[in-house]
Amino acid sequence: MTTSPTVAQWQLATDLRKLREDRKLGEVAKAIKVNISTVSRWETPGVEGVIPGPGSLERLLEFYGLSPEAIERFLHVRKEARSSGWWQSSGIAEDYGTYIGLESAARRIRTFEPVLIPGLMQTEGYVRALFKGTMPSATTDVVDAAVEVRMNRQSVWQSSSAHMWAIVSEAAIRTTVGGPKLMAEQLRHLVQTAEQPNVTFQVLPFEAGAHAALEIGAFTLLTLDALEVLMTITDNTSLFWDDQTVLNRHTEVFERLLADAWRPAQTIEFLSRTSETLEKE
Repeated sequence: MTTSPTVAQWQLATDLRKLREDRKLGEVAKAIKVNISTVSRWETPGVEGVIPGPGSLERLLEFYGLSPEAIERFLHVRKEARSSGWWQSSGIAEDYGTYIGLESAARRIRTFEPVLIPGLMQTEGYVRALFKGTMPSATTDVVDAAVEVRMNRQSVWQSSSAHMWAIVSEAAIRTTVGGPKLMAEQLRHLVQTAEQPNVTFQVLPFEAGAHAALEIGAFTLLTLDALEVLMTITDNTSLFWDDQTVLNRHTEVFERLLADAWRPAQTIEFLSRTSETLEKE
């Protein structure tokens, strides 16, 4: 059983959609005396979805003909979905919380970043400088809270066995966030992180030209035990996809990127050389 409320909600919504099979939403809604939109939202994973109450869930599952034992298992998943993750008291946006919940349960993370160092690989100094630059009007308390969430995400990942495969554009390495000394520290940290057995890190050089993700932007593919999810960001809002066609397309893009990127050994050499240059500035 899953222990992440986000994953539990995703699992519950997905399973409810499968159980409906070819029945119309209106047929199900009429049978259990709820609105059509209610049934639809029960089947929607992520921030747009709604977790059914225990009584409503029982009526729905009885209508689908499930056994008492199966109903009990669904009620257990529902209970997990209603529990609180560590991030839910941090005042973060709901879509970001959904991402953290999925990320914390992932066993494989593949990400492409065109302009930033991936969040799980950022030093505290880089994070703080980044937030001060992107949230200039934020108070110190707000920045501190955002930094703490980022550091907690890293702790969860580091304590797991999830494999991280990150491809980062050279632009992210060349953008001197926080000044030369701080950026040199960040690059040295990247070298240390890239040498871990559960990490593959590659830089996509400028010379790659018109690469496969040039018009796509940043994206992350999360592989969980029984689920694969794509996360993209549009207008500072996280969007989630589990459509197989979309997943296949981004998987293909990722594979083309890794073919164009420097090999891990070349990447480490480049990071070390660049950090030394920054130290001298």
